Amino acid sequence: MKILIKGAGDLATGIGWRLKRAGYEVWMTDIAVPTSVRRTVAFSRAIYESKAEIEGITAVLAADYADGIKAVQEDFIPVLVDPKADIIHDLKPDVVVDAILAKANLGTAITDAPLVIGVGPGFTAGID
Repeated sequence: MKILIKGAGDLATGIGWRLKRAGYEVWMTDIAVPTSVRRTVAFSRAIYESKAEIEGITAVLAADYADGIKAVQEDFIPVLVDPKADIIHDLKPDVVVDAILAKANLGTAITDAPLVIGVGPGFTAGID
């Protein structure tokens, strides 16, 4: 099962970390200059450092879909600089988790995947 997590801050990282530990294929996106407050526990750090390891799970910066596939094959979580999560078209995830925490829906649609989850305020069940 492929899961796309929009956002790679500390809360999104916790979600991605747990899903990866459970055996799911996890991909993450974030903006070019992430606003993570707790960078030491955020996979968004991979955008600055090319790699971020948190409690045994490693995320790596991926330039594109092909790069992300390589990361997954090496058992890493790919993190893409993709503010609009355009990777969704190539990835075709089974689940989309919007963990951007922008306090508003910035473009996640209920039709993005068979299961769409909005984390934080700004989402309405059955609509977003």
